Amino acid sequence: MTLSGVLLALSVVLASVAQILLKHGMNRAALADAGHIWLRPLRQPLVLAGMASQVLLTCLWLVVLSHIDVSLAFPVLSLSYVLVTAYSAAFMGDSVGKRRWCGVLLIVAGVGVLAYGA
Repeated sequence: MTLSGVLLALSVVLASVAQILLKHGMNRAALADAGHIWLRPLRQPLVLAGMASQVLLTCLWLVVLSHIDVSLAFPVLSLSYVLVTAYSAAFMGDSVGKRRWCGVLLIVAGVGVLAYGA
């Protein structure tokens, strides 16, 4: 795998981690009693970590875009939906039905078609 491919894969993972951190942090913020409702999330370390991950992702994404066509890179980034869905089903108790899994498979198939043509 080329360096560009590794950076793109890292972008997918980082985008997924950011969303998972934000979700866990917001779950905790919803349970917190202290502070104004708009400021509670900013007092949660997991929310801050998720926000920091988004900033890192943006920096990494700029590097990726300088090496890979956006018409390929952006659809590949959608694989983060697959990772987040799988994580949420396995570890967060989310109910992911057949219809949602079919959507996930369509995302994978679409990225496969794009990658095959690249």
